[in-house]
Order: sequence, then C-alpha cells, then structure tokens
Amino acid sequence: MTEAHFLIFLTVLFSVAVNGQLIRSKHKRKFNTYFGVVSVYYQPDGVSVTVSTDSIAMTDGSNNHTFTWQATADITQDGVRISIVRNSQVTITINNNIQVMVLLHRVWKKNPVNVDFLGVYIPNNNQYSPLVHGLIGTYPLPEVSVYDIHEGADPLKKEATMEVKGNKLLVTRGWQKDYRRDTRRGSNVYCWFIHNSGKGFIDGHYTDYIVPDLDSFLQMP
Repeated sequence: MTEAHFLIFLTVLFSVAVNGQLIRSKHKRKFNTYFGVVSVYYQPDGVSVTVSTDSIAMTDGSNNHTFTWQATADITQDGVRISIVRNSQVTITINNNIQVMVLLHRVWKKNPVNVDFLGVYIPNNNQYSPLVHGLIGTYPLPEVSVYDIHEGADPLKKEATMEVKGNKLLVTRGWQKDYRRDTRRGSNVYCWFIHNSGKGFIDGHYTDYIVPDLDSFLQMP
C-alpha cells in the first residue's frame, strides 16, 4: 500500500467513521507502513477531527480549531470532545460512549529510515451498535477459541489453530508494542497473528476497507 490509501477502522451506521492514512518508511527496499493521519468524523453534527504527526484539527464547517502537538487543550464541540496532552496523545470522545486514543511517536529527525507515526487505540468498553463495521469493527466481540498450540518453525513463536466465525485459521504467536504507558520503549503485548491478510477473520478482503478519503464511510453490503 502507498500513502494514497485510506483504511477504515470503524463505521457505526453512517454516524461515526474512524479512518487512517498510511505512510511508508524512507527505506527504498523494505516496505514498512505506518499511520500518518487518523480521522474521526461524526456525521450527525458534521464534526471532523483530523490528527496528523504535525497538528490536530477540529472543524464543523463553521468553527475551526487547529492545535500543534506543543499544546495541551480540552475542547468540546457538538458532542465531540478532544483532550490533548502535549507531545504525547489526543483522546477523541463522541457523546461519552465512543472513544479513540491517538498516540504520537517521534523519531530522530535525521533518522535515515524511520518516520514519525501515530498509534491508534480503541477501548474494549466502547458502546457500539450491532451495525458497527470496519477493520476493527468487523467483529467487536468475537467468539474465538485457540487450540492445538505447538512448536512452530521459529522456536520463539508457537503456532496454533484459531476457530472464529466457523473458520479454522493457522495462527502464530508473536508480540506487538503497546505505548500507552511507556511512549518511548513501550511494553510487549503477546498476541496471535493471522496469516493471509486476515482472511477468515475479517469480513471479505482487506482491500474492501480502502476508502477514497478520510471522511468516507464503509459501504455496507
């Protein structure tokens, strides 16, 4: 994927859209991608919050607010609240029942490979409707079972079978970084990686979740 692609994390019945824009590292051969922009759009009141590695913008068409990451601020507009912690994170809350946290990750300005990027965290206790969808919203409360855990090709990464939505998937044990408590080093969070771009776990193909712009909603079948 290139930086022209926008991925939809979450759609709540043409009410809330949470989308992200991909950027890539500076490495010409190794194709690593990150989130460079995250957008939260609340359609009923036309409020849009756009978070980039440079700034945080909030608009409803008539009232516009733009902040740099040097600011600490707390503002509410038409049921949408943004809380900015200087050089660290911004939390977007919609009607007190849906929340999205975006963390800022800075790298050394002269780093030859890595780029500044954003981390996205969506709490498990968000109050979704049954019609929520998207890459994260595909299955907000999945019934998942993991069994037949055994040694894999890599001795540090076990393999297993995951059963979800009637599908049996090969999964590999690994870890990702959670930066919510330690924004510099992060902490290891162990998880199961699903192969083949999430086939069998997400609905459809991952390319179904590419949208034309940051305020787009996923077209439900």
